[in-house]
Amino acid sequence: MVFKNKKFIIGLIGIFVLLLAGCSTNKTTTKKENTLPSAKTILTKAQKTKFDSMHATWDETENGATIQKAEVQYVNDPTVIYANVAAASNHYKMWIEGKNSYIQMKGTSSNHWFKTKLGKSNSYAVLTDSLNNMLDPFVATSKSFKVKPNGNDYVLSYKGNNKKIWNAIVSDSAITVLIGIDLDNVKPINNEILIDVDNSYHITDVKVVSTYKDEGTNRTFTMNADQIDQIKHLEVPANVKKGAVDLGKMSKSN
Repeated sequence: MVFKNKKFIIGLIGIFVLLLAGCSTNKTTTKKENTLPSAKTILTKAQKTKFDSMHATWDETENGATIQKAEVQYVNDPTVIYANVAAASNHYKMWIEGKNSYIQMKGTSSNHWFKTKLGKSNSYAVLTDSLNNMLDPFVATSKSFKVKPNGNDYVLSYKGNNKKIWNAIVSDSAITVLIGIDLDNVKPINNEILIDVDNSYHITDVKVVSTYKDEGTNRTFTMNADQIDQIKHLEVPANVKKGAVDLGKMSKSN
């Protein structure tokens, strides 16, 4: 009888230990979930990120076919920008370095590069400023975002058709400015946003995908900013500089 009681007691102790271990695991998991920063905290701190370099793409499709797209890379200190834009109205490649720009227009009889002086308020200076502030419109919509851990980092996500989110997208020049997309008079259908930040709340990747109806046709617009602070060097190719026709000199000679 004593022996049986001992076995019974040992069994109870074993069950008790397992229950304690389970409770401890649940507490650890709950604690980890509860210590996630809020979307508002992440967005407020992330939007202060100032970038040294970036790669970004824009793409608009209709029934699965691309109707306009663009790609930009840039580095700061010194500022060098490369753009390749195939919009509805024009297609060109451009390099910007210092006070000079080099542009090649596609679809013309000439494949020459042309060199011009930049104005003080050129559109690409506006673009890089816009990319630096691309999360600003979303801070006020932070309650709509979900936060998930990604290792030691964080992912903010949104999926739906919230009017405030749509207004933030429409007002964000980083999303709309380069290919001149006009979202003011379209009917939104669905929006998906993914924002990756590291554990210091620095932005590492941003992706916005919006589907909408424009004059009865469904279109999808995608903007993706990536390779943030990963591009260490960017320069205008030597053959572009050497072969470019200097429009400033041509106008003086005339």
